[in-house]
Amino acid sequence: MDSNQVNSNRIIELAHELQALAAAGLTYTNTAFDTERYERIRDIAAEITSAVSEEPLEKVKRIFEANADYQTPKISTRAAIFNEKEEVLLVKDFDGKWVLPGGWCDYDQTIMSNTVKEVLEEAGLVVEPYRLVGIFDNQKRSKPQSYFHAENVHVLCRVISGEFRRNSETTESGYFSIEHLPDLNVRKTDKRELKICLQAFKAEHWEPVIE
Repeated sequence: MDSNQVNSNRIIELAHELQALAAAGLTYTNTAFDTERYERIRDIAAEITSAVSEEPLEKVKRIFEANADYQTPKISTRAAIFNEKEEVLLVKDFDGKWVLPGGWCDYDQTIMSNTVKEVLEEAGLVVEPYRLVGIFDNQKRSKPQSYFHAENVHVLCRVISGEFRRNSETTESGYFSIEHLPDLNVRKTDKRELKICLQAFKAEHWEPVIE
């Protein structure tokens, strides 16, 4: 990563911190005076983010306004499923790139139940989760491209039954060697995480990675 990219990432981090402070202020303030100023701080954060990321300003403002409560990390779950050749199951998502099956953890789901649900929806498989691989911070990926922090929980799963069917979220599925991967959606799954999943799959005993 070159110095310009590092500087841009740092500017966006600071803008997101401003947004989080503004959101907290708007959540707890009870005066019109403070509300006006916190809204202005949020707009400044949006302007900075838009300028550095080249995303349209109105889009960034809408996203920040829609996430107006006290800021906490979002949680997603991803299932790591390997075959006897130590190949990992990936699905092709709506943007044409490949990911581990998974998604945001719904409000009424646990980590494990959400993992099972997402695999059934995206890969057509009934699975049994059996090992926590780790909890990964999306901002530590090479290209996080996210306005918010997300904690991504990766879980090893065994296939019980089922087969892939094209659906509204994914168009294909397949098993791939870690050394010969298709075009990954690195905002959701990157090669470093897949390598760690393989290590967990091969290990007799495993201590989850916590970032």
